[in-house]
Amino acid sequence: VVMLGLFLILAVLAGTIEFPLADRADPADHTFTPVPEWYFLFLFQLLRLKVFAGEFGQFLGAIALPGAFMALLAALPFIDRSPERNIFKRPIALIGWIVVMASILIFTVAAIINREFLE
Repeated sequence: VVMLGLFLILAVLAGTIEFPLADRADPADHTFTPVPEWYFLFLFQLLRLKVFAGEFGQFLGAIALPGAFMALLAALPFIDRSPERNIFKRPIALIGWIVVMASILIFTVAAIINREFLE
């Protein structure tokens, strides 16, 4: 009941409050450089690597690699059946997490640094 009430309040607010939109897109404007939001910057930087050049490379870097990573995350509870809950007693999970987080951080920082060169 509470969720229905919150949904109705949100729907009414979304329908009644005007939000100013940006200017309309102009296809003749060639000065605009599209850049993804901050939470996708590491994928944007990943596509800039030479390994992911070309049409197949872009498919690999934009669809196949993130898809395989998401499939691995979905399969992780079935792969690691250890009853241990302490992360420090599970070195494979800890090292995997550190590698993923470090690579996301490095790619995001590199994309932020390189963003200034694109503009």
